[in-house]
Amino acid sequence: MRRLQTAILILFFCSMPLRAHQVIDGTIVDQNGETVQLRGVNWFGFETRDHVVHGLWARNWRDMVTQIKDQGFNAIRLPVCPDTLQGQTNLNINYGLNPDLQGMDSRQVLDTLLNHLDAEGVFILLDHHRPDCNAISELWYTSSYSEEAWIDDLVWMANRYKTLPHLIGIDLKNEPHGPATWGTGNPATDWNSAAERAAAAILAEAPDLLIFVEGIETNPDCSGSINHWWGGNLEPIACYPLNIPADRLVLSPHVYGPDVYNQPYFSDPDFPANMPAIWEQHFGQFIDQGYAVIIGEFGGRYGHGGDPKDRELQDALVDYLVGKGVSSGFYWSWNPNSGDTGGILQDDWNSIWQDKVDLLNRLWGSTAIPAACADGMDNDGDGFVDYPEDPGCQSASDTDETDPTPAACADSIDNDQDGRVDYPDDPGCDSAVDDNETDPPTAGDDLVVTLTTASDWNAGYCADVRIDNPGTAPIDWRITLEIEGTVSNLWNANYSQAGSMLTAEGVDWNNLVQPGQSVAFGFCAERSAAPPPAFCSDGLDNDGDGLTDFPANPGCQSADDENETDNDVPLTTDVTITSEWASGYCADVDVSNNSSATVDWAVRFDIEGVVNDLWNAHYSQDGVTVSAEGLSWNDLLPANSSISFGFCANR
Repeated sequence: MRRLQTAILILFFCSMPLRAHQVIDGTIVDQNGETVQLRGVNWFGFETRDHVVHGLWARNWRDMVTQIKDQGFNAIRLPVCPDTLQGQTNLNINYGLNPDLQGMDSRQVLDTLLNHLDAEGVFILLDHHRPDCNAISELWYTSSYSEEAWIDDLVWMANRYKTLPHLIGIDLKNEPHGPATWGTGNPATDWNSAAERAAAAILAEAPDLLIFVEGIETNPDCSGSINHWWGGNLEPIACYPLNIPADRLVLSPHVYGPDVYNQPYFSDPDFPANMPAIWEQHFGQFIDQGYAVIIGEFGGRYGHGGDPKDRELQDALVDYLVGKGVSSGFYWSWNPNSGDTGGILQDDWNSIWQDKVDLLNRLWGSTAIPAACADGMDNDGDGFVDYPEDPGCQSASDTDETDPTPAACADSIDNDQDGRVDYPDDPGCDSAVDDNETDPPTAGDDLVVTLTTASDWNAGYCADVRIDNPGTAPIDWRITLEIEGTVSNLWNANYSQAGSMLTAEGVDWNNLVQPGQSVAFGFCAERSAAPPPAFCSDGLDNDGDGLTDFPANPGCQSADDENETDNDVPLTTDVTITSEWASGYCADVDVSNNSSATVDWAVRFDIEGVVNDLWNAHYSQDGVTVSAEGLSWNDLLPANSSISFGFCANR
């Protein structure tokens, strides 16, 4: 590792808030005592030989995170395997769709995804899923992967990611089954004892994390004879409680239906009315005893192929959980490529199964954020409320209540600036619903390019670009347009930039735009920011001594001085490069307060390249200088202590 060091100076003073989540009376609460509902989904892939979340061959990863959030999910369970944590390089990624992941190994991709999820406010549950990245093991160890290695990997994850405020916890081991036992006194097979050892090691290093413990399959005593799922049998805890702090423990069974395996009780004449009693025995009884119980995996095809009974099973399970007051859980899966369950996504990796989302909305209940078209509010101010009364609503789960935007040929705007407006006066309009007002191209093959800003903030913005072909022949498209700022990320196209001119062309799957059709790509760009004034010329009394700026403040040696304090009390900043490749690198930054007072910290340091992602701090960049300051939860740095944040940069 390369290390860079510089000295920065203190700003303001106060105290640091806590961030820990904990379990109280069977409920996860945050540092303010507010209930935390985990509206979760599993996104698998890091536990496979691909070593990254699946779908990156078909989609941009940030686009999928946005879509996950748009469906109401606020938590993701991420299965991983040991080799992924070591940093593998043969990754199943379409870099044309995910250019910002080019050159990263699997650990760097995991770092990048987790930091982005955290910044987006998405809760993260890390799941140790497979010891060999190939198959689920019966026990927590194998002949080639020891218990010591398992615990080391769990502690490594806890240490590496414990500063992420939205890392809710770690699922110790996926689906113990077969010879796994509970409470027999055999250390080679007793899962409960292994879970206690792992939890103690994790909590010694990361005491704020929650420990998710799954059940087993069968047990010689304190367990009924009705078939259990792998990881689904928690019955033995009634006889052999776990020695894990109650405020850190979450029981996390797995529950499935006939799409996964046709258990005998699915053929009961009383199905699905027979199921609540079975679920009560397997895990539900412990909800009433005050345990936090959150199902880590449940789901199925829900009538989209598979066994027709699976839909009845999932409906009955949600009814049961609602009746037990449980509204958190992790659905399996986001991915459509789970062979027996399918996913929230359909096989095209873009469309969703709306009926599955509707089912989960019923589980989430009133604590879930209602869609705009079901919230009882006139969001667009048109005098109509919700579906079906509001013409802007296509369904009750529609998040956009605004009335459909009129087509270009009915919007009373001269979109093509030819002096004519709308159908039938504009010769470019074939009808009032025509969305292309431009006059027919004389050459027959002109493209119409539309740029729409999707989000905007002071330092940058993201935009969508749509390319329409109003002609009569397919076009292998390539466009040039003028933009503001410098592109930091662009997806669904190949591109280059010269000054303010961005040139983009199609990738192998969207390079042809057919007649009357359109293609789209998106990008994010950073604006050039004016450098902030030095502390000794910013008009602020930064050190609270009643004197402002040079030369009135004796702490200032010049107008460019960054230390307004009368005495020299520095913050020390250590920048450690954790990974690097030809076009960029990632680094951790440790800020140490060597003074005897608490400070509201802010630092400046020089780097190589341009930051494309920074977590656990607010930042701006001017040339090679990055300015960073704390967030609401880590802005106060006590005396003789340190905090850390991280960033990735393009060279």
